[in-house]
Amino acid sequence: MANYEHEKNELNELYELAARELAVMGERLVVWAGGDAPNQQDALIRQFRRRFPKIPLRLTVDLSKYHDGKVYQGLLDGCLVPDVVMLQTMNDFENWKAMGALEPFKPASFPSLTPGYGDADGAYLGVFIFCFVPQYANCGSPPMDYSDFLKPAFKGRLVLTPPHDDDAVLYVYDRIIERYGTRFLAKLAAQRPCFLRGTAAPAILVGRRGFLGNLTGYLPAPNQPSVSFIPENDFFVSWPQRAAMFKLTRHKAAARLFLAYLTSYEYQSARGAWSVRSDVPPPEGLLPLEEYSNTDPLAFIEWMLDRKHIHELRLQMRRLFGPVKGLSPLTDPALLKLYKGK
Repeated sequence: MANYEHEKNELNELYELAARELAVMGERLVVWAGGDAPNQQDALIRQFRRRFPKIPLRLTVDLSKYHDGKVYQGLLDGCLVPDVVMLQTMNDFENWKAMGALEPFKPASFPSLTPGYGDADGAYLGVFIFCFVPQYANCGSPPMDYSDFLKPAFKGRLVLTPPHDDDAVLYVYDRIIERYGTRFLAKLAAQRPCFLRGTAAPAILVGRRGFLGNLTGYLPAPNQPSVSFIPENDFFVSWPQRAAMFKLTRHKAAARLFLAYLTSYEYQSARGAWSVRSDVPPPEGLLPLEEYSNTDPLAFIEWMLDRKHIHELRLQMRRLFGPVKGLSPLTDPALLKLYKGK
């Protein structure tokens, strides 16, 4: 079994430095995380605080496309609030590196990180693997691919994320167009789906309130009234959520501790998900991500850089499905109740 003492030693050393840094300044580590439900990083917050009790942490979840705008403004003003950002918007990290705004850091875990997920110079790191897979209510004949959701049984009973409100969801629809053509989307619109902002609410609702399917749900969770599945033939999106610190980062020792912990074997091996590390096995029942021919995390990264194509796709989705409606999924009172199980 591999010995990860070098990673543990680095974490211990950074912990001492970060605790001293924050105590002297009387401040806390500030992290901004991309997400669409306020509780999506609660497990990480608990783990980090339990592991490093002397490090006060404030982690704020919001849509990546909202966080990044504030980061650009902070860089322009020369005063940045977050010490670390973790976002879905891959293109931002490329831009920030080109601007010379990022503070490179290669933790002891760096040699074990999958090449391409982060930056070879350590300007940014891949820290989580996320994916969206189809989901259906655990009853009746199970779908095998996206086209099965066009069957009459799903009419008026699909709950979906607006594709023009989330780039990872939009990527799935782009790949659907490649396989089935735009006629698929016209047929999907004819199914009269219910659109809710964010990916969390649709994932929760499949199997509840009469909803039977969702194209971009999460991997299976315990006791959920629905089944998530990897398509047999169709593509599913996976990507490494990226994280970085900045030259303007106020609490650099604490930021390095956070990044080192996220990429450590200790944390990655306990997540129960696909890992950004090459030495962490996949969850039980799943193959290593690279053995699936119908997903490619690196392709999504490349796709995210083509902002002109993404803008054109958003306009196309708006014409098909109408404008995105509703409050942010982080502030909508009805969705906040749903996240709490009400």
